[in-house]
Amino acid sequence: MIFAVTLAFAEEGDTAAFSAPTTYLKQLDSNVQAIVRADGADTLSAQENAQVRTLINGAFDFEELSRLSLGDHWNECTAQERDEFVRIYQGIIERRNFDIFVQYYREGEINYVDEAIDEGGRARVEAQVPMKRETKQIVYALHQPAGQDWRIYDLSIDGASTVTGNRRTYGRYIARHSFGKLMERLRAQLSVLRQTDE
Repeated sequence: MIFAVTLAFAEEGDTAAFSAPTTYLKQLDSNVQAIVRADGADTLSAQENAQVRTLINGAFDFEELSRLSLGDHWNECTAQERDEFVRIYQGIIERRNFDIFVQYYREGEINYVDEAIDEGGRARVEAQVPMKRETKQIVYALHQPAGQDWRIYDLSIDGASTVTGNRRTYGRYIARHSFGKLMERLRAQLSVLRQTDE
């Protein structure tokens, strides 16, 4: 995965002051690669790890990613349920994918091959990441929350969309059990992942 954090100063709604989506992603690449390739070590220090996590997390709109992943069930949730889902979902995504993201940055140069912005202002950016054994195909879905630069709300790797896959999985689970049971399962997953980090 590839993400960037850039500083921009603009009045709310002044989207013209922000960069193009591909430019935004390239800036992220530069920021993260400066950290992961700094000393040539195979692992990141605790400080480097925290810096990279901050950059990657800052490039995502986890609330929009969560809303789309829950589909219609999002509208049935209370504000408190939504907040907890976003927090847990973000934690799971971070811990499941962080090492993969770092590997992409360390081994490959991200080549951006296409960009499209629809009438609603949502962007789709296609990229390729040549790795040692294969080339990964990545598609970023981005939008601009009010007064903010681009944020990623979905990411597909080799055709597998985070939103589409989880919406299907979560929808089936809720239909068979309940939203409450889904949350219990996600809390347990996050707890296991946190223990692995320790």
